[in-house]
Amino acid sequence: MPKDGGSIVQIRDLSFSYSGKQIYKGLTVDFPRGKITAVLGPSGTGKTTVLRLIGAQLRPDSGTVLFDGTDMNSLSRRQLYSVRKKMSMLFQSGALFQDMTVYENTAFPLQVHTKLPSEIIHDIVTMKLESVGMRAAADLYPAELSGGMARRAALARSIALDPELIMYDEPFVGQDPITKGVLVELIADLNSSLGLTSIVVTHDVREIMDVADYVVILAEGAVLGQGTPDEIRSSKDPRIVQFINGDYDGPYAFHLKGSGDYLEEL
Repeated sequence: MPKDGGSIVQIRDLSFSYSGKQIYKGLTVDFPRGKITAVLGPSGTGKTTVLRLIGAQLRPDSGTVLFDGTDMNSLSRRQLYSVRKKMSMLFQSGALFQDMTVYENTAFPLQVHTKLPSEIIHDIVTMKLESVGMRAAADLYPAELSGGMARRAALARSIALDPELIMYDEPFVGQDPITKGVLVELIADLNSSLGLTSIVVTHDVREIMDVADYVVILAEGAVLGQGTPDEIRSSKDPRIVQFINGDYDGPYAFHLKGSGDYLEEL
């Protein structure tokens, strides 16, 4: 658990199944307030599912998910929408509206969730776009953007309402090394300058370990390991060592277990 005791998200004894498959059983984990927490783990372990459970897009079979002390699964629809204004999600695809410009995409949450005059919205959008280096692209449409530019435009939209929590779902997928570096620095800078809490689900271990304050590794339906990046790097657990180093040989086998002998099948 985070040692400072200040957690914005607390998951307690959570179990969740999907299509008859047990994804989590007894999952308990905290996400520290004001920090960047990296969520790592092998593919198919349900890392994105955790983000959806935090936002109450999915409901657990049992257990609790607390956001800022509020049980997300005890809220009415109206209450849930209100609480969700305090959190934001940067989707893997960016999920920009294709028929809106970058400016219009960023302004959309403000127009829907506030009664601010257009002049104030203009200033807020301009500041958000400037913070991610996209002010010059305000009049462009998503189809005119590179992958990295689209991801930054989506990031500007995700901070439009000044959320307390931003959840990133694989923000570095499909990006070149330079763009990855830019996104990593943006996540760190925004988290610090805006006083945010960030939860980053990613497979890009090297990039996120450089800026993460805390690391949670999920596998086998539970927390495999957690701690600071240095604590994770010094772990002696062979499963953690294999994942962090990207080793071919280790507890996690390349081949799925078959139902019969390979040679006999041939």
